Amino acid sequence: MMTPTHCLNLSNNAMVDIENNSFTRLAQLTSLDISYNNITHLPALNTMNGREFWLDISGTNTLWCHDIYQYINKTGEKQIIFNRENETVCSASKTWHWFNTTEQVPLKQVRYLSLLQTECPKGENWQCQCSFGRLDIVEGKPPTLAVNVDCSGIQLSELPDRLPRNTIALNVSYNNITVLDELRINPCYQDIREFYADYNSISSINKLEGSKFLDNYALLSLRHNKIKSLPTYILTPNAYDKNYVGSKLVKLGGNELHCDCNTAKYLKVWLQTRILDSDEVLCENVKEKVVDLEPSKMCVYPGDWTDYIYYIIGAEVLMLMSLIAKVSYDYWVFKTAGYLPWPANKMPKLPCDWLCET
Repeated sequence: MMTPTHCLNLSNNAMVDIENNSFTRLAQLTSLDISYNNITHLPALNTMNGREFWLDISGTNTLWCHDIYQYINKTGEKQIIFNRENETVCSASKTWHWFNTTEQVPLKQVRYLSLLQTECPKGENWQCQCSFGRLDIVEGKPPTLAVNVDCSGIQLSELPDRLPRNTIALNVSYNNITVLDELRINPCYQDIREFYADYNSISSINKLEGSKFLDNYALLSLRHNKIKSLPTYILTPNAYDKNYVGSKLVKLGGNELHCDCNTAKYLKVWLQTRILDSDEVLCENVKEKVVDLEPSKMCVYPGDWTDYIYYIIGAEVLMLMSLIAKVSYDYWVFKTAGYLPWPANKMPKLPCDWLCET
């Protein structure tokens, strides 16, 4: 009778392929070492009967993460224990979870992915959806799994107070959110690069001033909210931020601003250069788009007496010149004819009249 196989070591054999059913008949197998090979797919494993199953795939960096994902953090018949887990990486498929390239991902990152839903924001009557967005590659650091959190349309009145690690995109559109305080004070939001809060009741972006979010974000979308004024300095890049140009996108379409002369002269130009959907930003007090405002129409002020100051000054100058001309004429007549013309001869003499007498 053949002795059951409990341990099988196939390490360091440069294998590139293993038939999928190669180990399914080994009912007593509890330890499999296929480390330091070149296989890309993990064959089926017989992990039934409630026993511990040890697997060593360290050094087999070509193995697709998708194949081992089903065994991560599982209980019951698919539960396995990874030997030398800290030395184990897998390859991210080009078609797995939006990967655009093939990169080696630490096994602990794949394990985190399987725990993602447990860290996803939730409450008594609502539940956000969390998904793996992409592989975030930073020079000098191991690749990390970037997380997208979707909390849209679940009647939130405020931003979630906790987010999963490595969250880079948050969508809270179609809710009843009024303030953005969490973006400034909550450390969970410091890595957010894409923030969508369309169709809410946000009335101000002032709380974003000085926040780390403004340093890191790539896209800020606040379409169809209740923003009435727009302090442009908050969204204006730092003069020393050389990476700003073209890297930070803002959408504010559907908001109705309070428009005035300053809006027509300056804010209009700023919107056209900084805001993606500037042609959809409206005026609250004027039934026009901001980009269609004409300064000549918006910069008309109510009239008062100061509007006529130049006419008054002109009239006074004219009267003074007329008076000088009349006095000069009277003096000329008096010197040549010896008499003062009317009405000068009817006026009473003054103490200074002796200056004109001969």
